[in-house]
Amino acid sequence: MKTLRMVFKNAGGSNVTFSLRNPKDDITASEVQGVMDTIIAKNIFSTTGGDLTSKVRAELIDTTETTLFEV
Repeated sequence: MKTLRMVFKNAGGSNVTFSLRNPKDDITASEVQGVMDTIIAKNIFSTTGGDLTSKVRAELIDTTETTLFEV
């Protein structure tokens, strides 16, 4: 399973992470940066530390699940 993790800095100086499961396979860095810019500009999310103020990083996480047993 792939997960897109976007990390922002809020007004309080803390990192805030949003994770989205199953992003499209051909997603690009410029697309993610554009979405993150929009999230900040439109103040879409509120956090306990205040508004999101900047982008920190974005990463694709690829995990593999292996069932060891099932009852």
